[in-house]
Amino acid sequence: MSTKDQEPIYCPVVQEKHYQLPIENAKILSLDTDIFGNYIALSTNHEIITSFSRFKIDKKYNFIIRWLSDHTFLVANCRANQPINISIFDLEGKEVLSFLAGDGIEDIVVVDDKIIITYFDEGVFGDEGPNQEGVAIFSLEGKLLYGFNSSGNDGFVSDCYAVCKYDNTHILFYSYTDFPLIKLNTQTFDCESYKTPSDFVGSHSMVCKRGDVFFHGSYDDKKSFFKWNIKQNKLTRFGSFSGHLRGLEEGAFVHVGQNEFTIITLE
Repeated sequence: MSTKDQEPIYCPVVQEKHYQLPIENAKILSLDTDIFGNYIALSTNHEIITSFSRFKIDKKYNFIIRWLSDHTFLVANCRANQPINISIFDLEGKEVLSFLAGDGIEDIVVVDDKIIITYFDEGVFGDEGPNQEGVAIFSLEGKLLYGFNSSGNDGFVSDCYAVCKYDNTHILFYSYTDFPLIKLNTQTFDCESYKTPSDFVGSHSMVCKRGDVFFHGSYDDKKSFFKWNIKQNKLTRFGSFSGHLRGLEEGAFVHVGQNEFTIITLE
């Protein structure tokens, strides 16, 4: 199925809500938020900033921060050039635990009591470790529970382009080279694979809402959104946004700037 020969259908972006962070003489390195704007950010001066507190951490991380719970968060380095590259902290800045998650981290999603980590190609084809799995699932204690590439499932993740939460027990991920959409149960590790339309091939961000999957951008079209209904295999191209997005949940993306972020909600 392709819409290349069809006239695009443009639907409005339902909402763009902007949030300014109280940052001076620094920039946002990484930020996580829910759809309501309850954020946690890591700045270039190694400060943690939330909606209600701010403090510094001793260790230097330069890639990802994610909420784990109302009281804990993780920070990660994408490159495993140290014995550990993920640490979990409480909201007083105390390190709770740390572990090695492998090299070449692309993204991290937290679903219930699991930490899902995806990897880009330099990790997958790099040194031995969880990174060679393409997609790996860890417990909240940092124990490796599952790896896609060694699981015996059909397919191989060479480079995971996008991942998002589907519901409280599933994720979706989209990977190079054939770009299937994989639905993975984070409890049983069962998988379902769907062949995707070529219209959004190369997309690096997606989110779900009521059975639809929204993708942003593609190799050929960096700005458009694509709404794909898996069951009906119905695709709609609509809207436009310039800049990198990350999927949250419930049809919402986040765009992170130097000292602000925007939550974009789609129908």
